[in-house]
Amino acid sequence: MASSTRPLLPLYYRVSKTLEQRIRDQQYRVGQRFPSEDALCREFRVSRMTIRQALAGLVDAGLVVRRRGSGSFVKARIEGGGPSRAITLTGALEDLFAQVETAQVEGVRIVEEPPPRDVQEAMGLPEGEGVTVVRRVRAIDDQPFAVTLNYLPTWLGRRLRKEDLYRYPLLQLLEERHHILFRRADQTVEARLADEDIAKDLGITFGDAVLFVERRMFGAGDRPVEVVRSHYRADVYSYKIRLVRTRRVEFPWRPAGQR
Repeated sequence: MASSTRPLLPLYYRVSKTLEQRIRDQQYRVGQRFPSEDALCREFRVSRMTIRQALAGLVDAGLVVRRRGSGSFVKARIEGGGPSRAITLTGALEDLFAQVETAQVEGVRIVEEPPPRDVQEAMGLPEGEGVTVVRRVRAIDDQPFAVTLNYLPTWLGRRLRKEDLYRYPLLQLLEERHHILFRRADQTVEARLADEDIAKDLGITFGDAVLFVERRMFGAGDRPVEVVRSHYRADVYSYKIRLVRTRRVEFPWRPAGQR
């Protein structure tokens, strides 16, 4: 079991990932010469050894080539490891339904176990009562992009069949087969670092950045029927929210000279 403590990444790794992102953003173009080791040492305020370790990681990844007497050059531009996808939400729950339909499922595990304390409190479960945990690795175009944990009350989780989860989205099964009508969802998004288990399933490196999304799904009551926690690959998935203006806001005008 991976530790819940977030990993402290080595300095060279953070520098390497920063340079990798610059290649991704085309700040460094194919064939362009990298800044010198001295320039990178000054920019990141690290030792030459740290910069050499960072560049070695880029060389091993096939992104940079070193030429004796000339320096380091961009060899290839990162394509993101697969097709880039974006979740676009406008505030309508139907956006969520449309998004889950596009994913394939590559691995499913269903277990009953004690929930995390915050999940227990959110769902209003008595002390000692377990939940059904559905763990899935989801993919688009055969590219793993998310590891998702669904926490469900056992009376509902025991109705699920593993083979169905390979064929249908869980959200569809809950609504159409088990008649759970979701009316709203509260969602939290934050940046995290991948632990060993998440990194292995997503095909990334321990400590890589991931997008963590927690979603609490509500029916008619004040307690969530389901708590969903997903880790998305940050290099193939982005998150967009469309903000819609619903009314005009009157801005206060201050007299000249007043702050």
